[in-house]
Amino acid sequence: MFLTLCGRFLLCFVCLSCATLAQEPKQAIDAGDATGGYFQASFFHFRYELPNGWSALPDDVRIEENRKRYETQLEDALKKEDPNRETQKTQGNKTTTETRKTEVFPPYNLLVAAPTLLTSSETSQLPRLVIYAQKRIAMLMEAGDPAKMVSYVPGAKVLRGPEDLLLSGHKFVRTDFRFQDGGVLSKFVTVVGDYLIDFDFRADNEKDLIGLASTMQTVAFKP
Repeated sequence: MFLTLCGRFLLCFVCLSCATLAQEPKQAIDAGDATGGYFQASFFHFRYELPNGWSALPDDVRIEENRKRYETQLEDALKKEDPNRETQKTQGNKTTTETRKTEVFPPYNLLVAAPTLLTSSETSQLPRLVIYAQKRIAMLMEAGDPAKMVSYVPGAKVLRGPEDLLLSGHKFVRTDFRFQDGGVLSKFVTVVGDYLIDFDFRADNEKDLIGLASTMQTVAFKP
């Protein structure tokens, strides 16, 4: 009897544990923490050391801006089309009707930082850096694609690259640009699963840009 009761107890415990695990919410894409001069990306499992003396946009502000950006883009998309439009798919002699939901894929800022305190990611100050995650869709599938998009911007001139780099076991594509207004940009992009992780460094001269780009040596992905 004792063994039977113990067996039932263990079975209930295992079932409850499995139910608890199944109900745990998935980790947010933009989950991360910027403290003590370091940024830890929880979802993508990498660490990056900020340039000396720089400050990061507070994580709660960054995450709230990401949420609002997603909701705004979704609202705009829903206004333009039927949110539950139906499509027909024919396979052989069988035709089925599928309901396709409206989806949007905005970039998610993981880190926004600058030499002075930031209150929003919508800043034009130089120098600055932004690390963001972009869902791999359409023209943004490979690590070199974001740089191709920048090259279409009028007045953008390629200064360096694109070139392949290996950092912390991940293949990055680096491309540097100069713009008509005198600003310069260095992009380091890598593929992590279904996302592109884009390190976007901006400065007003090439010397400062080189210094910023050198901080990529501090990137460390967990095995």
